Amino acid sequence: MVKPIILRSVVGTLDLSIRWLLLGEIFPGVYGKAPHLGNIHGGGEDIYGYVSNLVVVEFARRRVELLYVHVDRNNRPAQQFYEKTGFEMIEEASDGRVEDNTYLLRSIL
Repeated sequence: MVKPIILRSVVGTLDLSIRWLLLGEIFPGVYGKAPHLGNIHGGGEDIYGYVSNLVVVEFARRRVELLYVHVDRNNRPAQQFYEKTGFEMIEEASDGRVEDNTYLLRSIL
């Protein structure tokens, strides 16, 4: 039997897939001529991330005010991504539960 505290600790899921634009697509699912502004996909890459499902259990909806994420200390592109989306570094992970080469970042919603 799963303890109730464990059930309450997982409150949602997010499905993220990596996709490529199909021939003729200018945006996911949109076909047509691209605007005359050069390459709109930046550097000729037609790869993108797509969130296809985001689910949060009802009792937890609109109750989360803080988000935390661990990011590898050597993964500067990931750190920059999180910083651009509002996360700030709090501390280096050192509690033994996560590898010591990570940073803990926080975002206040």
